Amino acid sequence: MSTDLHTLSGAYALHALSDEERAMFARHLEECEACRDEVREFEEVVGRMGAGEADVPPVSLRARVMTAVDQHPQLPPRVPPIERARSRRWTTRLTVAAAAAVLVIAGAIGVAELQGDQGSTVPSAGVAQVFHAPDARIETVPTSNGGRLRVALSEESGRMAVRTDALRRLARDRVYQLWAVHNGRATSVGVVHDLATGKVMPIPASGTTVAITVEPAGGSPQPTGKPIVSVDPSAV
Repeated sequence: MSTDLHTLSGAYALHALSDEERAMFARHLEECEACRDEVREFEEVVGRMGAGEADVPPVSLRARVMTAVDQHPQLPPRVPPIERARSRRWTTRLTVAAAAAVLVIAGAIGVAELQGDQGSTVPSAGVAQVFHAPDARIETVPTSNGGRLRVALSEESGRMAVRTDALRRLARDRVYQLWAVHNGRATSVGVVHDLATGKVMPIPASGTTVAITVEPAGGSPQPTGKPIVSVDPSAV
């Protein structure tokens, strides 16, 4: 584990940290404005890359990419000792940009099959766009089971998004499910299949709250337990 938390902003934005590192860096973010700014910038870049138009790659692309990787070793930059400390943050930015590019290429050539059940590693493009909207209102809400939910609302886009990557991991036979609750009636907004990607939805009607419950794998027609968190969009 890195002892310099400031160097983890890029890996945090790409969800490339271990659970222990992610929890430690999340606490660090509450006190470090510079790292919050860096994470926001990295997430915006990744979100824009993910929102690009999809295209079906040629069958030969995977072989060409893997061949190029073998032929072009990645060497560390030669930096004079006096410049190393000064260049650390810039090197981090380059590393994150390269990592984001690798993610895009990996998706294009279909290496998702190598990830098994780990799913995506970055927030969905829709979630990132809401969080980085010019008029976005953002709030972090603790959950009753020890996690945290980040909520963003953009009146201009008419959408609300939730970041679920700070929720506690569940057993394989349990999932988080979102609900729109109005006048005591709960309507499913969807199951969170991948905590890294989050969820995006239209801004709920006035008087509607958004709640999250823990449900059996696959979700439930109605909540089977007490919500771990409930958010009033009008209060965000």
